Amino acid sequence: MTAVRRRKLIRTVRGAKSYQVSFKIRPLGKRGDWTNIVHFTTAGDASRIPAVYFYSRSTRLHVQVTNRGPRSGCDPRQRLPINKTTKVTIRAAHGRLDVFFNRRLVCRNRKFRNMPAPKKPVKVYVGGRHHGPANARVGQLVYTRLR
Repeated sequence: MTAVRRRKLIRTVRGAKSYQVSFKIRPLGKRGDWTNIVHFTTAGDASRIPAVYFYSRSTRLHVQVTNRGPRSGCDPRQRLPINKTTKVTIRAAHGRLDVFFNRRLVCRNRKFRNMPAPKKPVKVYVGGRHHGPANARVGQLVYTRLR
């Protein structure tokens, strides 16, 4: 697992309308402001395909996907335990945005509208470009195109 650092570009992927992102995360502590964990983007902070943050002073996830409607995210109520590894899976498909912790569904947005597939390559950051890095370690980051 690697430490989350600001603007740490790790690869590019070919985006899809429907996709799944999974990664393992071990929070090491909380920070006083919103912090970024992973950010998939084609054009800076406004493009979130998806972006995952910690709320300020918390290990609660904020999962955000840019789309053309007001319901573009899914924020589980459960906080991640500090110094314990959790597998997070985010699935955007079939008009839903689902978030799983260790294969258990913890958030579902049924009013989500999938975006068109990105035309540009999607840049994958561990630690975004416009928010501070989360105090966490991340590993096994996988992007899967779905049908």
